[in-house]
Amino acid sequence: MVAGVGSTTQIQLDLARMGRQLNDIQTQLGSGAIASDLQGFGGQAGALLSTQSLKAAADARSSLIDQLQARFDVQGAALQQVASGARAIAQSIRTAISANDGRGIATDLELNFNSIVAALNQTWNGQPLFAGERQGAPPVQVDTLQQLVSASPMTSIFNEAAREQTINLGTGAPIVIAQKASDMSQGLFDAMKTLQIMINAAGGAIGQPISQADQTTLNALASQLDTQASNFDTESGRTGQIQAQLTTQSTQLQAQSDLMTKEIGDLRDADPAKLSVQLNLLMTQYQASAKVFADLSKLTLLNYL
Repeated sequence: MVAGVGSTTQIQLDLARMGRQLNDIQTQLGSGAIASDLQGFGGQAGALLSTQSLKAAADARSSLIDQLQARFDVQGAALQQVASGARAIAQSIRTAISANDGRGIATDLELNFNSIVAALNQTWNGQPLFAGERQGAPPVQVDTLQQLVSASPMTSIFNEAAREQTINLGTGAPIVIAQKASDMSQGLFDAMKTLQIMINAAGGAIGQPISQADQTTLNALASQLDTQASNFDTESGRTGQIQAQLTTQSTQLQAQSDLMTKEIGDLRDADPAKLSVQLNLLMTQYQASAKVFADLSKLTLLNYL
């Protein structure tokens, strides 16, 4: 009888152990994870934490790049708007010289001046694109051509930080996001100021016919404006190059994130097929042990007599 009691006690312990194992397997099958906390991963906890941290960092950088790409789309359009404005003024001048009639230059200058100022004061997420590190105020502080003419010194028309705005993506030297408005457009504003002074001296319109001296001055201004437009094309091209580099980085980061997602899954996720086999085997053992326990529990002293 003593031996029987010892046997039932051991079977009870085995049943309790198998019950815990069954519950653990069913929990894994239900959640899809090997454990609900890091402690449950044992020696793999450190590797899991490290991989999760690396994935989070890669995803954060990828998100930042996506935001920068959106900014560069706006920035590239603004730079092209300035280039187009400068070329439009140059074309207006050449058209006037060809027709020997400068009366339309003033109107074209004003329209394109407004477009150029708006582009240089363009914002992204509420912050100016071309003010360097300074935030909250547009870099170009003149609203009219007459304000431009009155500006002295010319540097007073700009309100910018001393340094360009940069960003560090963790891959080397910081990237200059954009040149400051003053660095890009000082020559352009000088040309527009000279042209407006010329218009003012002519009484508000250059008129018809255009004197030879004025034609010479106008041709020189048109050439200056073409040069300024080309400078903005170059800056727009630099923006495009940065976007291409960011696209490459984004692709690499996505590949890294996908790889780490798989590694995290390998460390964290339960294997349903393997667990199903273990569950079936454990259930068979549990049922067999339960039957033995039930049979032994029915025994009484009379069974031994």
